[in-house]
Amino acid sequence: MVALAAPVAAVVLAPREAAAQVEDDLREGDRHFEDGEWRKAGAAYDRAIKKYPSQVTPGAYAKRAAIFINLKDLEGGLKFLREVARKTHPDAAELLEQEAVILWQLGRKGDAIPVAEKAVAAKDSSYAAQLLLGEYYAARDAAKTIKAYKAYLAHRPAELEANDVLPRARLGFALLSQGDYKGAEEQFDTLQRKHSKRRHALVNAENGLCAAYTGLGKYDQAITVCEKIVRDPRRVDANASAWFNLARAYVNKKQYARARTAATEYTKVKPKEAKGQILIGDTYFQESSYERALEYYLKAEKMPSLRGQLKTDLLIKLGFTYKSLPKPDYAAAIERLASGYKETGDVQIGAALADAHLATRDDKEALKIADQLAGRKDFDKQPAATRKAVLVVAGKASYNLKKVKDARDRFEKAVALAPDVQNRRLLVQTITFQAYQSFTKGEYKQVEELLAEAGKVDENDASLRLNRAVVDLKQGQCERAQKLLAGLKDNDTYRVSYHRLTARTWLCVDKPDRKKAAEHYAIADREVKKLNDNLMQAEIYTEWAPLTWDQNLDAAVSNLTDAVQFAQQEPRILEAAKRNLAVALFKRGWRNMKDGKSGEAYSDFERASREPKLLKGIEPLAFEFSLALAALDKGDTGEAAKLFKALAGKGNQAAYLKPPYSKNGSQFFAAYSNYRAGTPAQRQTAATEFEKLQSGASGSFAQKIKDLIASSYEFVAYDHWKNGSEGKASKALGSAAKYADGDMKRRIEHNRAVLDMGTKQIKVFEGLGGSPPEALVNLGILYDQQGKAKDAYEAWTKAKARGAAGKDLSKWIDAKKRIYGFN
Repeated sequence: MVALAAPVAAVVLAPREAAAQVEDDLREGDRHFEDGEWRKAGAAYDRAIKKYPSQVTPGAYAKRAAIFINLKDLEGGLKFLREVARKTHPDAAELLEQEAVILWQLGRKGDAIPVAEKAVAAKDSSYAAQLLLGEYYAARDAAKTIKAYKAYLAHRPAELEANDVLPRARLGFALLSQGDYKGAEEQFDTLQRKHSKRRHALVNAENGLCAAYTGLGKYDQAITVCEKIVRDPRRVDANASAWFNLARAYVNKKQYARARTAATEYTKVKPKEAKGQILIGDTYFQESSYERALEYYLKAEKMPSLRGQLKTDLLIKLGFTYKSLPKPDYAAAIERLASGYKETGDVQIGAALADAHLATRDDKEALKIADQLAGRKDFDKQPAATRKAVLVVAGKASYNLKKVKDARDRFEKAVALAPDVQNRRLLVQTITFQAYQSFTKGEYKQVEELLAEAGKVDENDASLRLNRAVVDLKQGQCERAQKLLAGLKDNDTYRVSYHRLTARTWLCVDKPDRKKAAEHYAIADREVKKLNDNLMQAEIYTEWAPLTWDQNLDAAVSNLTDAVQFAQQEPRILEAAKRNLAVALFKRGWRNMKDGKSGEAYSDFERASREPKLLKGIEPLAFEFSLALAALDKGDTGEAAKLFKALAGKGNQAAYLKPPYSKNGSQFFAAYSNYRAGTPAQRQTAATEFEKLQSGASGSFAQKIKDLIASSYEFVAYDHWKNGSEGKASKALGSAAKYADGDMKRRIEHNRAVLDMGTKQIKVFEGLGGSPPEALVNLGILYDQQGKAKDAYEAWTKAKARGAAGKDLSKWIDAKKRIYGFN
């Protein structure tokens, strides 16, 4: 997505040193040019040119041309260049460059380009000409665009870097079109890092990186960037490239349903583009839905946009698809084989027919024919290869139909005829499936017996060792499982399973070693990334996270988040991943609370609490309580109060709260939320709620509640006083006084005296003895009202020394000094 270009600025090149006889005029011209005095500068350059045209450098002529541009006299500038400047320096790159700029600005782009090409041919560093060429060829010739913009970026002055947005964007897209994804990535990365706040920069950078990452095989990065784009339709370019590249990345990450959705969005925007249909076909091919793949490939084949390499690629895909499908020739083959078998009864033809039906997934027909052949009286007289072929078809068809016992019988007979690797592998696979069926029923002894039988068929089959280890782990035989797994240490096929299962053994052996377990999980993680097996990755992350979240909690949360995404289609793994993610988020929530990041803590607790069914025992209550505390800590007192009240109604607080909060902690924090809320009504409510809690409290907790009751009423009094309701304020202070102790009691006594300010309160303020210091301020006021200036002065001086509030206090003291001469 490239926006319209900004006007091209005139090029100014430093002139070479002028000859002695024109030096004064050129210096004067340069001075006026730098000061922006275009007419004076032009006059000075004209004098030099008129006197000594051959001694004026191309650079000086170029400056004179630039003055015409700055004065909006483009035609005059063009005439000057052609009739004056180029007569003296006909091939100077500086002058050709200025002529190209003027022609471009006059709208004569067709005339400007040949001149610009001459300029860069003469001098590659003619950056303005390169800029024109880059913009002109951006929609015409990718190779020329790349050459021009690379030269521009290499030679343009550093002060013009701010204008790099469109050149880098166009260069990046041109590189993409040529398959230079690394070069494109560099341009778009620079655009994002250095110019993200400039117009058009970020949207071009993101669309470009989406394509570049996909082309480079950086599919995780591509998905992250592309998904960000498509969430906002305004950021998707006219070619819907983000949808297309997102689909490609999904395909390579084996997320085929998502890839199909993205490719379909692409086809909505570009319905005539063959590559969209091909991409949808690819998703079905990867899912082995070959018929659907063929359907979309054939659609693409009919589209006019199919040409070049795309057409070649499609032909290759069609070839593979037809191989994987029951081909039209295949159907004809079945028809002919059936006719021939009916006429002749030939076992070899019958075996081929059964195999053809097996290839078309007609297992019932394949098994029917194979069993008919095997039951013939002359079957034992057939060549061993023919009998083996029939038995293998019968075994495969039975296996596909879940007739595992029958499949094993057929494969055992085939192995007896020809104990080759393929036949033994089929037999081992079938016995292993029998073992799996017993495993799911918890019949572990039967599983061990079946695996032992499979071992007699092929003792070197590594999968048997792996499966035995799984059974041992299930039964808690961790040491034995560890020994079995040791034999797979150097087996590349089972490298991931070896490290993952070995990690599990270190958690359940007699002397567990979490560190070694974590090390094996780390290796399994590295290895599974090479396989792009997201489901296995999810299992590893789910099991590994509890070992690492005490050391790197953020990484554990990130990995578990990925595990949840990867395991969407596998409930067994998904539930475990979700639960571990909830626990990790809960832990991180408390870490954020300790760090003072209550907003982030609230977010973590909220995510952790979304699915209470994943939690165990008192966890739902503890998670909800933590969420309420985070809400309170971040200032959302209304939400906190609501949550705490709901928790209070659920009871069982002693299960998740320590004394003194174990009895009524939720009620306490609900009241405290109202106390923190700041409105008179909520503070009144808080006072009432705290009073209800007082009877069940003891010790320091009871004192805390008492202090909060007094403080709540004190706040209520203050709110009434601000609103002019002195009577209500006095009543509230009276309530506060019942619960206040120490400094709070003195403060309340002081405030009650302020409400009744008069001569009678002198003794009260005197009795407070300067605590709080505001008592001295008010005492001074009463002294002053009685004409006791000296006493007032002394009271105010003491109040100021003790840090009393009052913006007029210093003025009062100074006034007494001035009037009475107090020291």
